[in-house]
Amino acid sequence: MEGGRSRVLCKFFMHGACLKGSDCQFSHNWSDNASQVCTFYQRGLCTYGAHCRYEHVRASRITKPAPPPVPVPRHLPAAIPPGSNVDSNSTAETAVKPSSIPLKDAWQQNSGQNLVNSVAGLSLGEAEAEEPEPISNDPSDRPICAFAQAGNCPHGESCRHIHGDLCPTCGKHCLHPHRPLERENHKLQCERNKKNLEALLKSQDIECSVCLERVHSKPTVSERKFGLMSGCDHPFCVGCIRGWRSGSHAPGMDINTVVRACPVCRVPTHYVVPSVVWYFTPEEKEDIVNGYKNKLRYVSKGSIH
Repeated sequence: MEGGRSRVLCKFFMHGACLKGSDCQFSHNWSDNASQVCTFYQRGLCTYGAHCRYEHVRASRITKPAPPPVPVPRHLPAAIPPGSNVDSNSTAETAVKPSSIPLKDAWQQNSGQNLVNSVAGLSLGEAEAEEPEPISNDPSDRPICAFAQAGNCPHGESCRHIHGDLCPTCGKHCLHPHRPLERENHKLQCERNKKNLEALLKSQDIECSVCLERVHSKPTVSERKFGLMSGCDHPFCVGCIRGWRSGSHAPGMDINTVVRACPVCRVPTHYVVPSVVWYFTPEEKEDIVNGYKNKLRYVSKGSIH
């Protein structure tokens, strides 16, 4: 960790939506890798089970320090028979003489045996807590070793977990050799993540054609979005283009030729698609537009400006 910041890539920064900026405890360096460990599984709250897209790695057990040993008095006072004429000084002298201490009487209440039993029970409990889980005979049921996934397993060939194959996209040994479906899903997800990161990087310098500012340099997260025009390829920030289309205009103006037209080329555009990234090919634009339309299918009521 450098400068108090984690080496794990911030997932909000990946989507251009990190509100903490330089105060974020996670990394804003694109060379760092994003965490693939399911934190809900470590807390026992993951509802996806075997279908979870993240790795199910057990949290390391926290070993509590052993309680301090019970102090045992080296000298115990002897029992004084009732009616004996012994003064306090002689009693004190008798108490400190080792030969006058009846050890058997002092431990008559089985306190020594109880202490032995408690210590034995504590050791047994610790042994049960440290007992390893049984290893499944089916290799597909065994999880991937988190150390090997990062590239360095201290157990080597004797590791009780599966050492995954190398993913060519993310560079981690996270492909389970006995789960083909999980391997393919991870590869597809990795390729999508890489594509999104590359598109996000290339979109950093795109400027709005109205305010002439870089869209990703806007002061608030909600403003750091592009407004994709369906009829042309001029870049706008979503706030500027929506403000242009919803602003007041002189009476009698044709909506299609003035209000709904591009401010630069005047080509009519019937809808605007908000997007965090900018496109550079017609195929990329089509993917963004189709993804936005699919999201609108789950919205019962809405409007497109």
